[in-house]
Amino acid sequence: MIYYRVIALLFLSLSVSCSSVSSYKIINKEGFEEGQEIKEQSKFLVSSMANASRKLHDIAWPIMISNLDSCQNSKINAFGLMIAHLEDIPSSLAPSFYAASPINSLINSKADLPMIVSVAKDSPADRAKIIEGDLIISINNSIVSYKNYKRLLDDAAQKGSLKIRIKRLEEKITYELESELICGYPVQAMISPIPNAYADGSKIYITIATLDFVKDDQEIAFLIAHELAHNIHHYKGEALYESQGNPLAIEEKPSLQKITDLLIFQTEEKETEADLYGVEFAIKAGIAQDKVANYFRRLTIYMPQLMKNSFFRMHPGNAKRVADIERKLKELNSN
Repeated sequence: MIYYRVIALLFLSLSVSCSSVSSYKIINKEGFEEGQEIKEQSKFLVSSMANASRKLHDIAWPIMISNLDSCQNSKINAFGLMIAHLEDIPSSLAPSFYAASPINSLINSKADLPMIVSVAKDSPADRAKIIEGDLIISINNSIVSYKNYKRLLDDAAQKGSLKIRIKRLEEKITYELESELICGYPVQAMISPIPNAYADGSKIYITIATLDFVKDDQEIAFLIAHELAHNIHHYKGEALYESQGNPLAIEEKPSLQKITDLLIFQTEEKETEADLYGVEFAIKAGIAQDKVANYFRRLTIYMPQLMKNSFFRMHPGNAKRVADIERKLKELNSN
C-alpha cells in the first residue's frame, strides 16, 4: 500500500514540475507583499540592533566605571547616552529609523533630530529620568543637527556638564547632567552570524549572534571585560567619547589601528592574559563570573575541535581557558 502511495506522489510531483512554463507568471518587480515584508524586516533589524545596544550598554557601564585604575590614560567624562541620527544608518533603512525606540515607533516623517537610543542603567542620564526615544533639540543651548550633534556632545563631555533639551512625543523637557568618569571604550553591537567579540584599540564589538548564543549576562560581561583588557594592555588605540559609540552600527566593523595589531591574536599568552584580566574586571564591577565556563563548554558543543586547540593556535583550547579562569576565580575568592 505504501509502495502505491509513493508512486502516486512521484507521479503528481512530476506532473507539477513538468507543467508548461507559460502557466506561471514570472514577476520581476517587487510585489506588494514582498515590499511590506521588507519594511517589517527593516524595522526588525533596526529594533534588534537598538535592543542589543541597550543590553550591552547596561552591562558595560559598571565595568567601565569600576576599572578606572586600569585605564589611567583612557578616562573620559560620560553621561550614559548612546545617540543616533537618521543619517547614521543606510538610506534604505531610513524609514525604519524610529523602530529603534518604542515611544517613537509610529513616527514616519523625517526629522533632523538625533535620538537617544540607549540610556545606561544607573548613569547620570538614567538618574535624571531621560528615556530611550527622546529626541534631542539642543545641547548646552545650541540647536542640534546631524552635522554638529557629536561635536556638541564632545564639548559637553570635556566640560563635564550637559544641558540637554529633548522632545518626548509632544512634550519638551530640559535636563542638566554632571558627567562621570569611565574608561573610554564604547561597546557596540555588530552584525555577524558568528558568536564572537572584537577590540580595535578604541572600541569593543560584540556580535549579534553572541547575544543569541549566551545564556547569562555573566558571559556578556566576561566578553566585554576580555576585550577591555586587550584595549588596555595590548592595543595602542585612543580613548573615544561616548558620542562615538554607534547604537545602530548596521555596517560598521572593527578597524586595525596599525599593522602590528594583526599579530595580537597569534599568541596564546595574550589571550590567556585577557581572560584573566576579564574575570577580574567583571568581578570588580560586581558581576559574578562563576558561570563563564559554560560559555566555552557550549562553544565546544558546536566545534569540538576547539576543546584542545583553536584555529591556527591563536587562542588556547577551550579546556585550558576554563581551567585558567576557574583557577583565577579561586584566587580572587580567597582574597
